Amino acid sequence: MAKFTKFTLFQDFDGTTFEEEAPLTSKVDVEELRTELGIPKYVDLSYFPLERAVVTIWASLNAQKLHELFSDVVSARIYKAPISSILFGGAAIKFHCPSTNDRSNPLHRDIKDVDFIVPMKQGAAFYKLLLILKDIAGTRYLHFKTYQDRRFNAMRKGRMYRAHTIRGFEKGSEPMVSVMDIFCDEINLRHNVKIVEEFKRPEESLHTIGLENMILSKCQFVFDLPVTALDELKKAEQDFRVLSSYKHYDPRKIIVGMEEKDMRDVCAILLDHDIGNGPDEICVSKIVKVLKKDKKFALTCSLNLQNIIERGDFLGKLGLTRSQISRVIDRVNSLLKAIPRVDKKWDKPWWNIDVETPKIFNPSQLSLQMKALPLHKHL
Repeated sequence: MAKFTKFTLFQDFDGTTFEEEAPLTSKVDVEELRTELGIPKYVDLSYFPLERAVVTIWASLNAQKLHELFSDVVSARIYKAPISSILFGGAAIKFHCPSTNDRSNPLHRDIKDVDFIVPMKQGAAFYKLLLILKDIAGTRYLHFKTYQDRRFNAMRKGRMYRAHTIRGFEKGSEPMVSVMDIFCDEINLRHNVKIVEEFKRPEESLHTIGLENMILSKCQFVFDLPVTALDELKKAEQDFRVLSSYKHYDPRKIIVGMEEKDMRDVCAILLDHDIGNGPDEICVSKIVKVLKKDKKFALTCSLNLQNIIERGDFLGKLGLTRSQISRVIDRVNSLLKAIPRVDKKWDKPWWNIDVETPKIFNPSQLSLQMKALPLHKHL
């Protein structure tokens, strides 16, 4: 008989302790769920964040009948229809790109968590599902809400939700807890990526926001810094992020674009997928349709893509071969030719500045902060 012991996952500031019994359990066959969902074999489900993603998606798509399948633990219908929970960020990249699942590939990277977006009308039901997922699928997939999570959810009024969950295991068995944010309807950061069609037919985009939205969500990253910060950026080996091709901005400032992980992800998409109109190809017209309606977003996206072209040496340092770099640049050029040209000139931020961005208060600490300065923990 297995010996069970309780361990503490998290202790809230008010003294509330979240505990679970060890060993953690799983009641599902993840490989069977993979087959049912049509997730490609190259997706490495031995990597826990992806395992949890598959379990969550499967439960979401069966939300209307979980009370029948698991009547012993689910007392009532969770939602009247399947819940369209789809991935963005690093997990979505891994669902689409074989190269990012190969640990020997330079484009492989670890991800801290899985990022989900759902229709706003299904947000509350999806959150409810997460909180009982451990009863349905096993304690490996538990989610819980802290005092701060409850405050966050109340303030966002259905636009976003936050919970805590297990993101992986240290030394093979000790669970690591992290924060998980759930977006609703849109990824609204420096610019806004609205999700519509992918909710209707999630299986067509492998239960993700789709290749085109993935590129857009990566290329929306932008902020500025004092020009005096440039030396610190160089010391921190972050100067590859400077978007130097835009000459109309305040000369006392520098514009900073996507970070290394985003460049890796965009390169992975461009290397693993042709440009075209096929089911597993990058449809340029979808990207153009979004950017035609938003000149500010079009400018940011163009600058980040142009920066990839100008950073061939940096791509080489990442481990890409000359032929791979050439292919990336060719495909970036194809995108840039199609993206609407922006004639208007801005000398101050044209992007949304009202987002949760780490602040740099002390330039001397810049080298430490720039190593981990994402616009958001997602993407």
